[in-house]
Amino acid sequence: MIKKNFLTGEYVIFSPDRENRPKHFSSLDIFETPKEKCPFCLENAYMTFEPIYSVFEEEIRILENKYPILTKDKNLYGIHQVIIDTKEHDKRIQEYTDEHIFYVMKAIKEKIDLLYNDCKIRYVQVFKNEGINAGASQSHSHWQILGISILPNKQSKIVQAFKQYENEKGKCYLCDIDCSKNMVLENKYFFAFCPEDSLFSYEVDIIPKDHITSFRYLGDEELMYIGKILKDSIYKLNTFHKSLNYNICLYSGLRKEDEHHFFVQIIPRLGNLAGFEFSTGMYVNSILPNIAAKNLREI
Repeated sequence: MIKKNFLTGEYVIFSPDRENRPKHFSSLDIFETPKEKCPFCLENAYMTFEPIYSVFEEEIRILENKYPILTKDKNLYGIHQVIIDTKEHDKRIQEYTDEHIFYVMKAIKEKIDLLYNDCKIRYVQVFKNEGINAGASQSHSHWQILGISILPNKQSKIVQAFKQYENEKGKCYLCDIDCSKNMVLENKYFFAFCPEDSLFSYEVDIIPKDHITSFRYLGDEELMYIGKILKDSIYKLNTFHKSLNYNICLYSGLRKEDEHHFFVQIIPRLGNLAGFEFSTGMYVNSILPNIAAKNLREI
């Protein structure tokens, strides 16, 4: 079965039989930075820049990235910062209290706002790489936030897909979508579900129930609820796949003219992209979304 991802235009081939392939490599690539060499532990703060933001008794700190993807270059202007979301070297999101994850979400919201005060910033991307297979260079839990002076091609396609759907249907794509049969979790303000056109096995997307177009517009109560559903989703995924490597991508924070119903994508790294994906731009998903959702619901 093949589907086209509505928002990105990328194709995904669902091939459940590939889940039965023999695998001769360990699925648990555990990566741990020694605490004494970790630049994100408070006792090693001399290894990094001074924090530009600190909250929750220094549990959450934001600092300039020492090795930025982009700098304040006149050709491609960018600001790249790190959000250290815990003081504890080995602690993970699923172990945070509701208050702790609330302050993480609040820090992200406030930082997005601050970056958009810079008129040169066109787009802000927030993401988290958890584990070496997800691109993390440090095992201490952290997020990254990057403001860039252009709108990347993928985000441009997403914006156009939302606009096209609204022009044709007279409504928002995510407001109109039925995620009930692939539901993983829901709370007062948010759904967590496995999209029918998931590009990745066990992908979970989180969307606000109301038409909220940017993470910046969330109030404190909504920040608490999105933090909780994110934490609970990660807990379920980690229960199903121990020591899971994953990415969290926040699709929000666009400027006014490009805003759309925001969403969060959790991408489990259960298999690396290979030659077929790179050569065709198509994805292979070995777990049907309804099966993934059922497995996660039952945890």
